[in-house]
Amino acid sequence: MKRSIIACSAALILTACASHPAPKGDWIDFATLEPGLPSNRYLLCAPAICEVSGNPDETLRFSHSAGKVAAELVRLQPNAEQRILPNGDIQLRYVAVTPVARFRDDVDVLVRPSGPEAAEVAIYSRSRIGLSDLGKNKSRVDALVKQLEADLAR
Repeated sequence: MKRSIIACSAALILTACASHPAPKGDWIDFATLEPGLPSNRYLLCAPAICEVSGNPDETLRFSHSAGKVAAELVRLQPNAEQRILPNGDIQLRYVAVTPVARFRDDVDVLVRPSGPEAAEVAIYSRSRIGLSDLGKNKSRVDALVKQLEADLAR
């Protein structure tokens, strides 16, 4: 009995480690995201993008074209899916897998051109399961922002 439990657990872990699952569901519409997110999600978004739930203190701007910002995001997350919306916004999404428990978390990013060499970015990270993420989604977004800022500063 104990061996079969260990064997099943090992098989599940190996499967989780080897797979890169696609994001679940439809693409996110940042404009309609509601405020009051559950504690297993984190949204970094300005009112210009997230009309209903945006926070003016959370405006993430880059002095680079939207295409360059999106390309850097793809470099950081090679498995990200990408699409260009009719208004010129670039949307990306990918699945982040937590290192120890191998939980799948969905991350959506919207890059909005705000000029020829300027872009605003919104990021929405959420856990698929659980009532709390223990701050993981916020720390993931903060780390992504820090990496983007550092890489685009070069």
